[in-house]
Amino acid sequence: MDTPSASLQSLVKSLRATRPRLILSPPTQPRRASVALIIRLKPAPSIVFEGHEPQGYDGPVVPVDDFGLGLTIDDFFRLDWVNHPDTVPEIMFIRRACASSSSSSTAQRWSSHIAFPGGRQEPQDKSPAYTALRETWEEVGVDLADREFVEVGRLDEREITTSLGKRLLMILSPFVFLQTTPFSPKPDINSDEVSSIHWIPLSMLTPPFSPDRWSSIHIDISTRLSPRNKFIRWALRGLVGKMQFGCVLLPDEPDFVADGFDHNVEFDEPPEGGSGTWYNQTEGKRMLRLWGLSLGMTLDLLAHSDVESTLLTASATNSQPPSPQRTSANSLPPRTPVTVKSSFEDAWKEALAAQKEKDEAGGQSLQSTANGGSNGGFDSMRDGVVRLHHGAGMAATAPLGSQVDLKVKKRRRGVGPGVTAVFPRFTYPDVNFWIWVFGRRYRQVVKGWEAAVRRPDRASDRRTNWSGAALSTFYAAVRHALVVAIIVRALATVGGVAGVAWWLYRRVGGGLGGVEL
Repeated sequence: MDTPSASLQSLVKSLRATRPRLILSPPTQPRRASVALIIRLKPAPSIVFEGHEPQGYDGPVVPVDDFGLGLTIDDFFRLDWVNHPDTVPEIMFIRRACASSSSSSTAQRWSSHIAFPGGRQEPQDKSPAYTALRETWEEVGVDLADREFVEVGRLDEREITTSLGKRLLMILSPFVFLQTTPFSPKPDINSDEVSSIHWIPLSMLTPPFSPDRWSSIHIDISTRLSPRNKFIRWALRGLVGKMQFGCVLLPDEPDFVADGFDHNVEFDEPPEGGSGTWYNQTEGKRMLRLWGLSLGMTLDLLAHSDVESTLLTASATNSQPPSPQRTSANSLPPRTPVTVKSSFEDAWKEALAAQKEKDEAGGQSLQSTANGGSNGGFDSMRDGVVRLHHGAGMAATAPLGSQVDLKVKKRRRGVGPGVTAVFPRFTYPDVNFWIWVFGRRYRQVVKGWEAAVRRPDRASDRRTNWSGAALSTFYAAVRHALVVAIIVRALATVGGVAGVAWWLYRRVGGGLGGVEL
């Protein structure tokens, strides 16, 4: 019979056989960040390991040599306890610490957010992978450089944007690690950054999702368009409504909590919405809400699984003898990454060319500025990587900004619905209509992306930053749609007020005109 670990092994092999896209940071924004996606296999409750026997137990035990430490990936997946049908593959999420009212706006925005451990790359970091290791150690006290963990691959890099996709914040590099031991190291949680750790079964994150597991989050867009002026925020809220992002509901059952954290505390909703914790009044329990970038990376990872393939079974695994020599080397090395261009590169070059023409006309030179602007970006990115928002592969018939169609037909493995899962809709239907009107270029990009997903893998397709193009064209359509929606609503409001005033004038004026003095 098929086992969960066989499906995970298939995922790992696909991940290591797929060339990740690495995005070069444009010289105007060299900032980068890394996150760690950590997977483990939770042993079946009936399995007993040497040194961990219950009192009075005299049955069979798994010897220390078969725990999995130091084994190759192939040998690890041949272990009996790994292939037990009740062994459960899980992935680790963290819940960000609760922000106080005096915290910065950024801290309040991500208060209680469900995420992967990680953070910004520091100047002293040797590589993006080192950043992932350092941030994981600082946030949860887990050393991914220990023998208990092995890096099994990386996902495509992503462009993190703000101002409705108009400004690049940073490039994000996701790395995937596998825990090769039945016992997870005890974390040392940094309570200033993390409130709790959650190990979630991969089966709960695998599409399709049932209606009671798939929901939406409303984000107040006015706080992003005008964060300081309360009156303008109020007006924008009435003119364009809110953004809706899809989310997956997960049980709020932490495996570890930070010192001083009260699991029963009431979480305050961030000013713009989007809390990672939500109380389900119908069922009377609290839930985690996985959405946005974290959801997109999760779906990208699971896109490497092939549920229709023939999986290894316990009997088939046992029939394969272990390797004669067990070493720490991996028999399946990862593929060489492919470097692609940031979707913001063309805009930077156009701006640079325009400035150069202006300076030449005025007798000025851009030499010193150009040299100084590009140095730090390229050198620091050489061992870095780059790409956009999320995976790939969206339904050809999906309306612009709709919730993700989780049934992608005839796609290659490693290409999933991560982008469409994080693209928002709006609460006002006319805004969605205008996004569709201005989304012609976006639909062309999606069509080309889907064609690349379904045809045989080609080098030219891997060198194309499809997700970056989809993100930039989608939010370009959103910006145009919002401008039109605001103008139309403003005109309608003015017209309505004028109409009411005219009607009142006719009523009052007509009544006064008929009075005899």
